[in-house]
Amino acid sequence: MKTVASTWLAVLVLSLVTLQAAAETTSEAAFRAAKAWTVRVQVEMPTPFIEDQKGSHEGAGFVVDAKRGWILTNAHVAGHSPTILRIAFDDGRLIQAERVYVDPYLDVAVIAYKPEQLKEVPPEPTLECNSVPPVGHPVGAYGHPWGFRFTGTRGIASAVTPRFGADMLQTDAPINAGNSGGPLISLETGHVVGISTAKIADEEVEGLSFAVPMPFVCTILTLLKAGQDPSPPAAGVEFAIDENDERTLVVANTRLETPGIDLRPEDEIVAVAGRVVTTPTQFVDAVRSHLDDLVLTVRRDGRETRVTGKIPAAPRIIERRGLWVDGALFAPGADFYGGILSDGEGIMVHHIEEASEAQSVGLAVYDAIERVNGRSVHSLEELERIIVEAIHKKRPIELLIIRFGNDPDRLFQYQRRYLSGENVSWVGGPPQ
Repeated sequence: MKTVASTWLAVLVLSLVTLQAAAETTSEAAFRAAKAWTVRVQVEMPTPFIEDQKGSHEGAGFVVDAKRGWILTNAHVAGHSPTILRIAFDDGRLIQAERVYVDPYLDVAVIAYKPEQLKEVPPEPTLECNSVPPVGHPVGAYGHPWGFRFTGTRGIASAVTPRFGADMLQTDAPINAGNSGGPLISLETGHVVGISTAKIADEEVEGLSFAVPMPFVCTILTLLKAGQDPSPPAAGVEFAIDENDERTLVVANTRLETPGIDLRPEDEIVAVAGRVVTTPTQFVDAVRSHLDDLVLTVRRDGRETRVTGKIPAAPRIIERRGLWVDGALFAPGADFYGGILSDGEGIMVHHIEEASEAQSVGLAVYDAIERVNGRSVHSLEELERIIVEAIHKKRPIELLIIRFGNDPDRLFQYQRRYLSGENVSWVGGPPQ
């Protein structure tokens, strides 16, 4: 009996060693393959909108369509602002790229290079479009953390959470600056399961990193390849947050214009065209390309009812424009204030240039325009007309702004600021 037991123990140990060796081989193969289709993304951002910062930075990306030269990365890497983009494969040669699509909801962007700039066609990874890895599944982040280029780190899939707005795949695989936009890879299959995006940076926090789950990204890619607009719905429906700090599909407030769709406060969205949805990200994913013919099932007053209609698409980020006035970048900001601002686009300050006239007169980011030279402003074009008129009449530009603060007794206040109008230009191109 002792001999038999010893034999089984030896077999068990050998099996475990074999499995471990196989797992290591799979991990090594996954990282080795990733080097051929992962890129560095270099970004220069001279005039940022409010989501971005002026300057240069580097992230990662990976090929998803070699014939088109398409690369997936993060929106915060590619930028929400006009940018100068370059990418490099592992040979180090930098080539020009441009933004194809930047998503206003998910931290996802598609950029493109000209395929003829490469000597060889790079391989494409397999994207896991149908599922997210279960808890405990081994994953690896590949990218360029802190300038250590084409570097792999490993961990496990921990959860999927909607706590930060959009559903995110949580992992303890280290994700650092330079990993952003790179692939999160299944170390069992070699498939890409997410786009590495962020981590919680705190001395007391360890192993909390996040990636955009690939199924939501695949929806965007599929629509783009079919020539369809993958834009999410415009901001206009606010969902309630539950006791776990996670967003639900219970409508807290709606600012949708009529005619549109009859969504009411306390409605709970149950399904989109028969597809059950339980988080805002699932809702957004289901309605992309169907915004003009929505069919929703909502739970209202304890009963399920069918609601049809339409929701406008979010403005396309790569078509975004702003007006530069004496060192201040003005652009629409209604989404940031959730309807608190008056009618129109809700023009606000997105950026203040250092040592500019706008800085010297005390304008600040998030300042929202109420009136200019005594007139309400409903669009950038109207703002430009008022400024040009003031310049022609040799008058200063008088801005009545709304400034939001932290004082509970004074949530916001009105202030006056004056600009000369000596430096006015369009950012992102003039209106057509």
